[in-house]
Amino acid sequence: MVFRLVLVLGAGLLSGCAAGSTQTAAVPAAPAAPVGLEQPAAQPALRWPVRTVPHVDLWLHSFAMLSDDSSTVPLYRRGYRDSITVIKNQRNLLTALDGNRETLIKGLRRNGYLGAQFLPFGFANWEELRASAEQFLQLAGDVRRAPTREAAMRMQQFASVFGSATDREWLRLFLTGVQDEGARFFLPEHQRQLRERAATITAVDSLWQKVYRDKFERFLNNTSQRQGDMVLSLPIGGEGRTGPGYTGRTMVAVTYPARPADAVQVLLVFAHEATGALVGPVVSDNTTPAEQRSGVADKYVSSAQVQAGAMLLAKLAPELLAPYQRYYLAQSGQRVEGALAASFERSFSLPGIIRDALSRQIDIVLSGI
Repeated sequence: MVFRLVLVLGAGLLSGCAAGSTQTAAVPAAPAAPVGLEQPAAQPALRWPVRTVPHVDLWLHSFAMLSDDSSTVPLYRRGYRDSITVIKNQRNLLTALDGNRETLIKGLRRNGYLGAQFLPFGFANWEELRASAEQFLQLAGDVRRAPTREAAMRMQQFASVFGSATDREWLRLFLTGVQDEGARFFLPEHQRQLRERAATITAVDSLWQKVYRDKFERFLNNTSQRQGDMVLSLPIGGEGRTGPGYTGRTMVAVTYPARPADAVQVLLVFAHEATGALVGPVVSDNTTPAEQRSGVADKYVSSAQVQAGAMLLAKLAPELLAPYQRYYLAQSGQRVEGALAASFERSFSLPGIIRDALSRQIDIVLSGI
């Protein structure tokens, strides 16, 4: 299943990412531009800069530590939760997120809260997100009691996910856990890893801005994604997150490889995400009501998302098609058996009618119709 908020062509995306500010017990600021990649004041802002956003990573990290990640393409980087657990055990560290883990997991399994993954994308920093969440909880979820129109709009984001008193109690416990997790573990660890991966963000920026952004430009323009930010996220693997940020620019959260040599993985996940708007409507239009009720259509969406990225790369950057196929086979835990293309098709199979419709839709977008 694809866990993202989906856009319709010609409309805006539905969530995004932004920066924060540094305090002892809060999320530190995301730099205005990646470390070592600040733009001179005389130069115009990049249309699709490469960034990191700590408060988004903290939120996704916290969900990753609670989630049963059994999707074909995992929602988070493969092995992420286990690797973090090892680090925390080595440090004999237990946070409020760990202490309330069982209660939080029960609520997550019962209610899902899928849309909650996107909530930080609509806020500039952790302090803003936390303040809005706390106000939402203090007012018992009654958006009408918000003191200002802006506060009501921010509270509405939480109300769309946490509508009942039980949901709000889960959010209260989760918020406490995230705050403690960030202050005592994640934010210092996040800063350490960003320092270690500084060469990777430089390599990604160079590959994207100098080689591939122009190749993607027509597709991005024709899917209302002309302006945006490519956000490198430590918890993310092959299943990115896409939506508009608090400024209205498209935000695409993608994987953050450890090595500069793996910088191309960012472009593979970006292709997977950039085509997300097309998949839902195509699957819906080419499945029966019975398939939609039974959940078969949802299974098609996941494979169609992977296939759509491959179709786009075959047209825009064919040299990335084979790396894309290998990467998503690895993400799904599949081995290449025989020819790469055949293994890919077996692992992400689709009915011909859906596959053909998806290919036609990508052609329509690229032709500008």
